[in-house]
Amino acid sequence: MLVVFAHPDDESFISSGTIAKYVKAGWTVDLICATRGEAGNTGPYGEKTSGQLGSIRQGELEKVGKLLGISSITLLGYMDGQLNVQPSGELEDNIYRKMEEYIPDCVITFDTTGVSNHPDHVKLCYATTFAFQKYAFWIEKQLKQDPEYNENDEPKLYYACVPETIVDYLKRKKVFSEISFGKPWVGTPDKFVTTAISIAGYQRVKKKALRMHISQQENVDPFVALSNNPLIRQEYYVFRMHGTREIFVGNNDRVSTKL
Repeated sequence: MLVVFAHPDDESFISSGTIAKYVKAGWTVDLICATRGEAGNTGPYGEKTSGQLGSIRQGELEKVGKLLGISSITLLGYMDGQLNVQPSGELEDNIYRKMEEYIPDCVITFDTTGVSNHPDHVKLCYATTFAFQKYAFWIEKQLKQDPEYNENDEPKLYYACVPETIVDYLKRKKVFSEISFGKPWVGTPDKFVTTAISIAGYQRVKKKALRMHISQQENVDPFVALSNNPLIRQEYYVFRMHGTREIFVGNNDRVSTKL
């Protein structure tokens, strides 16, 4: 499994339960993080330069990686908040090359809303999708050379998301804000959610991972403190692509419980 996110802490908020669960099941999980989160909050560390904060957040991410059992963390080195201004194709090519290296069966990134409307998240969604499409064509050619080729062996792309009903609930509980990055925080329509992963046995791990991002405690504390936070019990995904095939979401009566 390859998870592709923009900042340290994205992995903990969005997919840490899934990561821990699949590592426990024997999967190898690798993480790509596009930035070191230099533009984030400093929390109890007080005033810091962007470089100092980036080092702090990188250290926090590395500790979380060990907790969750992540095999490797690749930091692409882009500046926080600057993904949209990168030369066309550069981010996509960097992600694609890592896919060629790791040969993932499953790739996870943000959905098209970026979950929170963060421009870095949205850019990374489209960049990862483009890289996956290129990877899927490449891996399909490799697989078809095998006489035992089965299209079910082709890699899958999932978008991590938060259903709109849960976003509405968390806004009422003051965990999420009404407006995020200049736009209403609306979430993903529930009918488009194809996969709900139960992380009931990994709630403590997810909370511990979140609390390790000490610099981001302003956002972590209300999230963790909310009793029966639905995102501590389940994590949600949209099944976007299976190999080179587009998956039409929102037309399934049943929600999958596995990736």
